[in-house]
Amino acid sequence: MQHCIKGWIAICAGAAFSQSAFIADTLAADARSPGQGNPLDTLPKLEAAPAQPVVTDIQTPGQDPAMQRLLNSRITPSRFRIAGVHALPFDVVAAEFAGLTNREVTVAELLHAAEKVSYLYREKGYPLSFAFVPDQSFKDNVVLINVVEGYVDTVKIHGNVGASETRLRKIAEQLKTDRPLTQKSFDRITGILGLQPGMRIKATVKPPLSTDGASEMVLDVHRTPIAAAVGIDSSTGNLRGVLNVSTNALSPLGEQISASTLAPRGPSKEEYYSVNYAQPIRYQGMLLQVNLSHYEAQPKNRDLVPLQFDERYQTETQRVSANLSYPLILTQSRTLTINGGIYAVKNSTRYTRSVPSAQPVIEQRADIRAVSIELNGAEAMKQTTAQWSLGLFQGIDGMGADRLNSDVDLDFTRLRGSFSLSRQLTEQVGAVFSGMAQYSDDVLALSEQLGFGGRLFGLAYPAGEIAGDKGWGFSLEFNRAFAYDGTYLKQIQPYVMADAARVYVNNYTLSHDEIASLGFGVRFTDQEHYSLDLSIAQPVGEIPVNASRRSPRLNLSYAYQFE
Repeated sequence: MQHCIKGWIAICAGAAFSQSAFIADTLAADARSPGQGNPLDTLPKLEAAPAQPVVTDIQTPGQDPAMQRLLNSRITPSRFRIAGVHALPFDVVAAEFAGLTNREVTVAELLHAAEKVSYLYREKGYPLSFAFVPDQSFKDNVVLINVVEGYVDTVKIHGNVGASETRLRKIAEQLKTDRPLTQKSFDRITGILGLQPGMRIKATVKPPLSTDGASEMVLDVHRTPIAAAVGIDSSTGNLRGVLNVSTNALSPLGEQISASTLAPRGPSKEEYYSVNYAQPIRYQGMLLQVNLSHYEAQPKNRDLVPLQFDERYQTETQRVSANLSYPLILTQSRTLTINGGIYAVKNSTRYTRSVPSAQPVIEQRADIRAVSIELNGAEAMKQTTAQWSLGLFQGIDGMGADRLNSDVDLDFTRLRGSFSLSRQLTEQVGAVFSGMAQYSDDVLALSEQLGFGGRLFGLAYPAGEIAGDKGWGFSLEFNRAFAYDGTYLKQIQPYVMADAARVYVNNYTLSHDEIASLGFGVRFTDQEHYSLDLSIAQPVGEIPVNASRRSPRLNLSYAYQFE
């Protein structure tokens, strides 16, 4: 139950029951039970379809075939006439040919020098620019070198584009102003194309057909107008799943609308509904998201019975949020996105007396209003992939914020961060180190607390085993991938892991605040539609709530993408 029960239960029940002080002290002494913290964090993980990176192919032509036939021909250049250089200092390009003047060289050496200039352009970030030796007579031993600084002049779109053709064209045609084409601009624009919901895109830039550098960009698009996904797990001890259905870019706006629900209700009579609307803003990657969700349940807590309450109580969380995101950095190997938003959450819990009482139902409620700002980053290196996030959340004591029988701070401040570092130790063996932490000096409502258990750094414990105003959790995994050439199975990945987590609250001391696990498991996937994770974990921290000993826990997690 919530960590502020001690104060309100004494006020509400003291007049009717002389033992109210005893009740409050007992609840505060053992204030944790499965399902604590934000209940939305305990739901099965829904593997949302990731943004599909655009497959890119920038083509550059080879040397003139006529020159290829003269590789062994010899010439003594008196001078070089170089045309078309604008993006790079002319002296830098000319230096590649200076050593060939006034000495006998082969045509092959001339072509090699031209290739070095092409490489120099690529190194400086001009992927469509190159130098070549055109077919010529070498009259008066003068050698002509042409440099083509390529750019995107036209955009063609093929495939199942639907209503998004105009939007995709406006995004891609931003490259037409980049003369010559730079790798930085190309990566960013193709990255924005990859953010469009429900689309797989291949971008091919054909080589310039003339020395002015004009090139054609072709987008091959495969769109999934309607998609569905399901996530199933046993993290609460009962098998349950979240089903999501989404529509992708059915109108020229390029929007995505998705809805989710939880099934079955299970012994705790859980209900969960969520609707999310995502709308791209203009053509630079900005995204507006609006989300509404409702969760309610009737879990049990045996510690309520001796306190003359029904063991089953009601909990409800309603949330509405609006968020804007913008990619500050968007390259093939690195992304950095800033997010800012506002949200409102209503947390309520109701306890029913098991004996006649002047106040048969006691309710605790907190209406939260808050703003947030977050940074999310990812970087892919040769053997290492890193992801991280850092967020600052500020409560507002206004705009309808309120509380009932609760001592939570409405004007709270909390800082939360997370990271995941994956490294390939060998071709098949990998390691993953992950962590999450939160800090706050305030008494937080359930929706703002940090909870651990299940897949959140407590594999040997139920989801939501512990929660608090601040805390930390870490996990370390070693895995080995085995390729399997089957129709429905492409990879098997056994792993061993260890995790640990601890939480704290700011208005009293928890009786159950630390968990740790050791475990092993195996993952199966077709690397396209589904993933299945089976694991066994042994508690090595505190004994789980409502358990008499540290028993191994069997976990199942399954995710499937329908297209």
